[in-house]
Amino acid sequence: MTSTSPSPSLDSAPPAETGGRWNLRLVAVLIALAWPTQLLAAGGILGANATASVAQSFHTTQVAWFGLTLTLVSTLLTPFAMKLGDLYGRKRVMLAMMALGAGGEALAALAGEFWLVLVGRAVAGFYGPFGALSFAAVRDLFPRRLVKSASGIMGSSVGLVALGTPFLAGWLVDNWGYRGALWFLAIATGIAFVLVALLVPETPRHSFDRGFDWLGGLVLGGGLTAVVYAVGQGQSWGWADGRTMGWLAAGAVALTAFLFVERASAHPILDLGVLRRRPVALALTAGGLAQTVAFTMPGLAILLALFPHIPGVSAGLGWTAQHNAVVSVSWNLVMFGTGLFVSRFLRLLDPRKVWIAGLVVMAVGYTLVGFFHGGETELMLTSCVANIGAGIVVATAPVLVVGVVSRDEQGLGSGMLNMLISLFGAIVTAGAYALLNAHSTVVDGTSFYQDAGYAWVFWLGALVTLLALVLSLFIPRLRDPEIDDVTAA
Repeated sequence: MTSTSPSPSLDSAPPAETGGRWNLRLVAVLIALAWPTQLLAAGGILGANATASVAQSFHTTQVAWFGLTLTLVSTLLTPFAMKLGDLYGRKRVMLAMMALGAGGEALAALAGEFWLVLVGRAVAGFYGPFGALSFAAVRDLFPRRLVKSASGIMGSSVGLVALGTPFLAGWLVDNWGYRGALWFLAIATGIAFVLVALLVPETPRHSFDRGFDWLGGLVLGGGLTAVVYAVGQGQSWGWADGRTMGWLAAGAVALTAFLFVERASAHPILDLGVLRRRPVALALTAGGLAQTVAFTMPGLAILLALFPHIPGVSAGLGWTAQHNAVVSVSWNLVMFGTGLFVSRFLRLLDPRKVWIAGLVVMAVGYTLVGFFHGGETELMLTSCVANIGAGIVVATAPVLVVGVVSRDEQGLGSGMLNMLISLFGAIVTAGAYALLNAHSTVVDGTSFYQDAGYAWVFWLGALVTLLALVLSLFIPRLRDPEIDDVTAA
C-alpha cells in the first residue's frame, strides 16, 4: 500500500522498551484495556439475565431482538472499526466506541417502549467491536517480550468476569429489573472511557492511505450480518423456510461480491492477501471455533441449571439463579486460574503446543459433561475439566493471532477473529437449540428439554473443539513478536 505521508517508521515503531519488565505504568495500561474488553463478556451475561424481565415488561414475543440487535450492529461495524483504528489510532476509535456504547445502554434503560429499547441496543452495538482493537493495542503498547503474557492475561480475565457477573446480574435484575442491568452497563462503560482516556497512551497508526472503502465495508458487514440474522432466526422460522434460505443466500452473495469489490478497490478495507496465507486462515478459523465453545457452552449450561426438574417432562436441575452462581464459582475459578497460570509462562513455551493441549483437554471435558451432568458434584467435576482447557484456550488465542501476523496486520487479525467468533457463536447456539428442541416436551406452549438434548449440546461443544484441533495441527510454528517485530523494524 503506497503512502503520500512522511515515512511511517516513527508511527509504527514499537513502544519504548522498559527492560521488558512489568512496572506500575504497564499494569495500569493493562487494567485500562482489560476492563472494557471484559465488559463485553459481562454485558452478555447481564443481557441474558435481563431478557426475561424485558419480555414481561413490554409483553413482547420478539424479545430475542434484545440481544440480536446488538450482535447484528456489532458484526456490521467490525470491519469499519478495524480500518479506522489503523488509520487514526486505536485509542481514538475505542473512545468513540465507548461513548456510543454508554449512551446506547442509557437510552435503552430510559426507553418506555420496546422499539426504543432496540434503538438503544443498536447504538450500544457500536461498542461491540472493542475487542478487535484492544488486543491489537496490546502489541502497540507493550514491550515485545511482554506481548504474549499481556495478551494471555487479557484473554484469561474472562474467567474472573464469569465468577462475579452471575451474582451481580441476579442482584440487579431481582431489585431493579432489566433497567438495573442496563444502567450498570452504561455506568461501567463510562468508567471504562475514563480509564482508557487517562491511562492508555496514544496508539500508532498502521495505515497512511486516507482512502476508505465504504462499499467494501458495507458489503462485508452486511453479508456477515445477513448470515448471523438467518442463523439466529432459523430455529423459529424453520431451517427450510424461504425467509431463512433467502437471508442465507443474500449473505452468501454479499460475501462473494465482497471478494470482487476488494480486488477492484484502490483502498481495500481488508488485505485479502494476508487472509490468503495458510497460517493466518488456519489460526483465525481454529481460534474462532475454539473460543466460541469456551464462551457459549457455559451460557447454554444455564438452561440445564435453571430449568425445572419434572420427571418425564424436564431434565433441568431446577436450581435458582443464585444457587447456580454459587456452584459455577468452582469452574469459573478454575478457568481464570488456569488462564492466569498459562499466561505467566507463555513466553517460555511454544504457544502452538500449549494451544493444542488446551483443545484436547476442553474436548475431553465437554465429552464428560455430556455423560455426567445430573447433579452438583458431577457437573462441578466435569465442568472443571472442560474449563481447564477453556482457560488455556482463551489465554492462548490472542497469542495465536500475534504469531501469524505482523505488527501492522494485528488489527486485521484481531478484527477477523472477533467476526468469526460472532458468526460461529450464532451457528453453534442455533445448533444447540435445534438439538434441545429435537428432545423436548411441550407443555402449555413451553418447551421443556430432555436429558438427551442437554447431553448432545455438550457433545456438540466437544465436536466443534475437535474440529478446531484438527485445523490447529496444520498451523506451522508461530512467529515470535520479540524477534520478528525487531526484524521488521
